[in-house]
Amino acid sequence: MINFIADMNASIEKHEKELASKPRKGMVVYLDKSTPILVQYADEDSFSNAKRVSSRQGQSSCLRNVIDNGGKLI
Repeated sequence: MINFIADMNASIEKHEKELASKPRKGMVVYLDKSTPILVQYADEDSFSNAKRVSSRQGQSSCLRNVIDNGGKLI
């Protein structure tokens, strides 16, 4: 029984070490005009989606990326 618990603890430590060693991508997001926070993404898909939604194209607002029909009236 003691070996089982020791093996489980070793497995948990190994898994946490592997997770900590994976590179993460992050971006700075502003909560308001002067409060930046760093958001980290563990997987590439989440980062790509966040980058796509928050990017601006020329003069257009980043809000147009998340509302229906790009903010255009039908």
